[in-house]
Amino acid sequence: MKNLFLGLIFLISAHLFAQEKQFVEISYLMEVQMDVEQIISQVPQEYRAMVADQIRQELAEGIYIDYTLVTNSNESVYQMVEQINNSQTRGGMIAQQVRSFDKGVTYKNINENYYLKPIDAFGTSYLLKDDLQNHRWEITRDKQEIAGYETRFATGILEINDSITPVKAWFAPKIAIKDGPGSFWGLPGMILKTEFEMNGAHVIITAKEIKVREKPLVIKKPSGGKEVTIVEFQNEMKAIQEKYQEMMGEGVDISE
Repeated sequence: MKNLFLGLIFLISAHLFAQEKQFVEISYLMEVQMDVEQIISQVPQEYRAMVADQIRQELAEGIYIDYTLVTNSNESVYQMVEQINNSQTRGGMIAQQVRSFDKGVTYKNINENYYLKPIDAFGTSYLLKDDLQNHRWEITRDKQEIAGYETRFATGILEINDSITPVKAWFAPKIAIKDGPGSFWGLPGMILKTEFEMNGAHVIITAKEIKVREKPLVIKKPSGGKEVTIVEFQNEMKAIQEKYQEMMGEGVDISE
């Protein structure tokens, strides 16, 4: 009788664990909104007339970039969707800059509280490894339907280069995974939408399609490159830029 009881407990526990384990693939669309005149004013005067109309047209049409998130409930990979064929446009100058900056995947490990992101800079391959941010979420009673799921609204913060910016987020409790697009995570449900400011741009990331898979999804963990924390990476970039400026100021030929 005792063995039967223990066997039932084991089966129930295994069933509950299987229920908690979810394999989800989500398509997101990132929209980047910018002030046209502010962007044009940052272009050097000698090039402003050449690119002003192009920038105005690009911002009028809108900057949209597709991403996907694949998760097994604990590990996830978030990455930009590559163009399928040459007939698809890569967007204007601003969209291309965003694409070139965010080529690498963002890998998150929720249980172990860290993320990985490969970055190539100044001819060196880096692998950022650092703790996941504490976004200090505050959940409200507001609700909204996104991609067929009822979501709850929350507010939090995002730390970027020693500055703090407010973040809005909508999460789906029925997708019981504490994950989301990019670096966002930590709510009691998958984050399906976020809004925040970054480098003078208003960014909106919204889930468009959600697929719950029955079979396990393979999560490929990035590797290779010089492993650094975000602070170490920023310090190296600052040192390289200062050295470059010093060499330019001394008239050193760095083309060789």
